[in-house]
Amino acid sequence: MHPRLKHNRRSLLKSARSLLVTLVAFCLAAPFPVATTDFSSANFISRDPIMSDFGGRSTSTNFGQINAGGQTVIGEATSTNFIIRSGWLYFEDRIFTPKSQNWRWYDDETNETPTSDLAAENTAPSDIANQNIIKLRLTIKDTGNATSTNTKFKLQFSEYADFSTEVSDVVETGNCLSNSLWCYAVGAGADNAVITTGVLSDSAVCSGGSGAGCGTHNIFGSSTSTFTAQASAPVEYEFTIQQAGARVNATYFFRAWDVKHNQPAPANTGKTFPSLSTAGAALTFTIVGLPAATTTEGVVTAVATTPTSIAFDNLNFGTEYAAAQRLIVATNATQGYQIFILEQQGLLGQSEIAPVEATNEAPAAWAIPPAAAGAFGYHAGDDVLSGNSARFAPDNTYAKLETAAKEVAFSSGPTGSKVTDVIFKTQITNQQDAGIYQAAIAYLVVPIF
Repeated sequence: MHPRLKHNRRSLLKSARSLLVTLVAFCLAAPFPVATTDFSSANFISRDPIMSDFGGRSTSTNFGQINAGGQTVIGEATSTNFIIRSGWLYFEDRIFTPKSQNWRWYDDETNETPTSDLAAENTAPSDIANQNIIKLRLTIKDTGNATSTNTKFKLQFSEYADFSTEVSDVVETGNCLSNSLWCYAVGAGADNAVITTGVLSDSAVCSGGSGAGCGTHNIFGSSTSTFTAQASAPVEYEFTIQQAGARVNATYFFRAWDVKHNQPAPANTGKTFPSLSTAGAALTFTIVGLPAATTTEGVVTAVATTPTSIAFDNLNFGTEYAAAQRLIVATNATQGYQIFILEQQGLLGQSEIAPVEATNEAPAAWAIPPAAAGAFGYHAGDDVLSGNSARFAPDNTYAKLETAAKEVAFSSGPTGSKVTDVIFKTQITNQQDAGIYQAAIAYLVVPIF
């Protein structure tokens, strides 16, 4: 055998033995250790960190080899159009985790992109009046790195900043009452339609209805949506609502609720929930005199009245005389108001023109009491009083005036201008003493804030 060939053969055998050692060392390194414990601090959470390194050292008389391998990152990349996962190890699906960020209130609900702000960004406006329609723009960001299809948010409100108690949904427009507190309202921008332009400083790009930051208009809370919220994107949403008898001088907080996943969108780190304050207490009570020949509550008035007097003038025997005053109330009282009437002095002169026998609690058809020479009484024009009483709903029903205050008008919630007519009627026989007769009557208005 040639000496050079012999030497090469020995080298090949040594290399083969080294390779065998290397392969053995490689195999002995498995299985690979994996750790998936979360690491957290006050500022961030490292979710399912991966440690899957392996390796080993191989040696022979001719060389040494160090092997190392493993995945040190997940290898995930996202854009507005796709997600690529190029790593080897993945755990459960990402969880859509919405959190609210910047917000601002606007008063020009007829503009699709509002510009008339009520206060600066992240600042609570004040003096929001009853029945005022306003818009809220709110950025909601996914912090779970997950896309959400069919995304729909509704609004909830509370007087507690942490929503620890007394949390209510904003009421749907069709169910809104005068004392519902907060209701959805119709504004520019169809429900669930994509907004065209972002206005908040922290939302992603939204221009011409395009961009990851373009969320939806919301004028209903119970509707369904086909909107897709992109993973990790700060998306700007709009909500149109109306004040409906909210408590006066009160501060309300609002939060978004993820309808699909049945979860709230808590405030992100360093952020606050949208808030505002309502206007102060207001009550306007007006008494209006009505002219003669006014038709109201089934009667035609015989004489004119002023806000402070009812002048029947000369009374003919056997003739019924009716007069009326109009009571007008405007108030933002959350639980409405009551108007009471009371007698400070009966209809007195040479004697007294007797009151009718029926009471406020049980009014009756007009009649002069037996053995009386005349009669005097009133009819309340409000057909529904407190407790849903309809005792004055029938026309031509009258009650006597009393020194105790009796209800003649009622509202269960705020009102811009509610009108109630009160009818006064008198009649005498030829047995009534001639003379000048006068009475003193007072109204008492009680709002409930």
